[in-house]
Amino acid sequence: MDIPAAENGKDRHLDARALRFAIILPVLMSAGLVGGGLLLGGGPAGGTIPPLASAPVPFPVFLAMGVGLILVPGIGVGAQGARTVLPRQLRRILLGLAVTLQMSAVSFFAAALVGQTSQGGLPTEPMDAQVALMGTGLACAMGVVLALTFKPDEQWGASDDAALSELLAIEADPTVANDRLAYAIHPRSSVVIMILLAGLLPGAVLTILSPWFLLALPLLAVLGIAGLSATVHMDRRRLSVKLAGLVPVILVPCTDVDGAVSLDIKAGDYGGWGLRRHSGSESFLAYSGAGVVLRTEKAGRVVVNAPNLDTADDLAAILNRRAGKDAGQH
Repeated sequence: MDIPAAENGKDRHLDARALRFAIILPVLMSAGLVGGGLLLGGGPAGGTIPPLASAPVPFPVFLAMGVGLILVPGIGVGAQGARTVLPRQLRRILLGLAVTLQMSAVSFFAAALVGQTSQGGLPTEPMDAQVALMGTGLACAMGVVLALTFKPDEQWGASDDAALSELLAIEADPTVANDRLAYAIHPRSSVVIMILLAGLLPGAVLTILSPWFLLALPLLAVLGIAGLSATVHMDRRRLSVKLAGLVPVILVPCTDVDGAVSLDIKAGDYGGWGLRRHSGSESFLAYSGAGVVLRTEKAGRVVVNAPNLDTADDLAAILNRRAGKDAGQH
C-alpha cells in the first residue's frame, strides 16, 4: 500500500514550530543584551573591550559584535534543527547546541559589560569572571534541557512503513499476530524538566564555590531520571521490566500469572514512583496514569505503567491469555 508524499509528510522539510523558536529566541536575547548595555550607561567612555580581546572598540561596535555572535550561531545552528530531513536525535542536539551557543555569547558580553562598568566604586576589569562562569553554566544546562525535552514533528519513515506492512499482514492473516509487546516508560516531560532544573540551576549557581557542583548535581539529576525510566517486554514466556532499559528489576513468568487488569492508577496507591518491593508485591511506576495490575501465583501483586490505556489493555489481554501457560503452549 503506497502512501502519497502529501499525506505522509515527506513534502514538509521544515518544522515550523522549531524554526520559530530558532529565530525568536536569539532575537530576544539580542534585544536583552542591547537593552542591558544601555541600562548600564552605554559602556566606558574610552570604548568597550570585547570578550577575549585586548583593544577597546566603540560601544555600538561592541553591541553589534555581540548581536552578531548571538544571531549567527543561534539562527544558523537552530534552523538546522528545524529540518525534518535530519534524524530526530540530531535535531534535538542541534537545537540544544544553538541555545548553548547564543546564551554563552550573551553571558560573555554581559560579563564584559559588568566588569568594565564600575558600579559602587568597584575596580573595573575586562570581564567579570563570576558572571561569565554562571552564565555559561546556565547556557549548558538549558541546552541539555532543550535537547532532552524537545519533541520534533513526527515524520513518516522506514519504521512506519514496517509497522504498516505488519498491520496489513495481520489483517490478511490473523495468525501472524503473536503475544509480544514492548514499550518504554519514563517520567512526564514536566517532571523531567523539574528534576533537571533542580540539579542544573543550583549547580550553575554553586560554581562560585566549586566547579564540581556543575558536574555533580546535574549528574545526580540524570541518574534520578534514569531511576524512573524502564523498558517493558512481554513475550510468550514472561513479563520483564528493565531499569533504564539495561538492568532487569522485575521478571514474571507466565506460569506464575493468575490474571491481569488494566487501570488508570495513582502511583501513591502503590508505594510511589520508581521500583518498589513490599510483602511479595512489586511495582515500577514512572507516573500516575495508565497501568496494569496483575496477580501472581505466590499471592503477590505486580504493577507497571503503560504509555496509554490502549497499550495497558493490550498488555493485560496478553497476560490473561498467557496466564498459567509455559512457552510451549498456545
